[in-house]
Amino acid sequence: MSDRVLDLPWLQTYWRLLDAYALAGRVPQALLIAGHAGIGKMRLARAFAQRLLCRRPGDFACGECVSCQLFEAQTHPDFLAVEPAEPGKTITVDAIRGLIGTLSLTPQYRGYRVVILAPAHQMNPAAANSLLKTLEEPDEHTVMLLLTESPSSLPATVLSRCQRMDIAVPEPRDVIKWLGEQGLAAQAETLLAIAQGAPLRALILAREGVIERRREFFWAWIDVVRRKREPVLVAEKWVKFSCETLTDWMISWVIDLIRLNSAPSCRRLNNPDFSESLQATARQLELTGLYRFFDLLNATRRRLTGQVNRQLVLEELLIHWSQVVRTVQ
Repeated sequence: MSDRVLDLPWLQTYWRLLDAYALAGRVPQALLIAGHAGIGKMRLARAFAQRLLCRRPGDFACGECVSCQLFEAQTHPDFLAVEPAEPGKTITVDAIRGLIGTLSLTPQYRGYRVVILAPAHQMNPAAANSLLKTLEEPDEHTVMLLLTESPSSLPATVLSRCQRMDIAVPEPRDVIKWLGEQGLAAQAETLLAIAQGAPLRALILAREGVIERRREFFWAWIDVVRRKREPVLVAEKWVKFSCETLTDWMISWVIDLIRLNSAPSCRRLNNPDFSESLQATARQLELTGLYRFFDLLNATRRRLTGQVNRQLVLEELLIHWSQVVRTVQ
């Protein structure tokens, strides 16, 4: 039900703003909701969509009317979701044209028609251009919610036509407290580091038992730079796992290495559970090489929003990592 946003305390301020829009009849016709993956953008957007479609809304959707029942069953005719056909693929121009065709029809119920488009930054250029006219001249009863973790990847023409809501990463102490309430107090700090501060991502990682797998990946990564494992063979094993997650972890590890290379006594690490190994490795790596590899990781993370050969991507990253310095033993 839509009131589940109350389970996520860091979203309550944003929910109150959205609810105020609905109460005042000033709902944005195109709203861009931006924020890190795993922070609750989709839950917030779906709750708002159900609130707008509900026939007897209060602070939230009632959860009981015909509209709410259809929404929960994912069969509401006036709720539309646009997403890539497969994870990691782009949202195509055909998908946007199909949406435009549907929006040209009369809504089946009185009231709003709501579209959630996510992730918006994965629209290809033709799709984004095709959407512009709809954003410029929306039907008065249509509300478009565009979700993204990378607003800078969207064309300026799309950004300029949307009202924007940026979801901030909550304070670490608040996330640790919340994770503790989910029965994860012992792992909370490590999970927070792995998930880069994103609470829902941390919860998912805990349920998937990722902490131990992350440890295995980390030691393989260290072995690559120590020339104890072949980059291509490691990439072959890694490709079965999320390339985005692995890249995020490597970015986090490299940030800690840069900090420790610059200030060996630094205690503000993203990965405190690996501090001893990171300190030992940082002493043997050149700062310029670390920065070059960091730039490559960030460029790769952007490339992963498109269609790429993920095994080749991992091979490239690990080969470059093995060459950061040639003196590590």
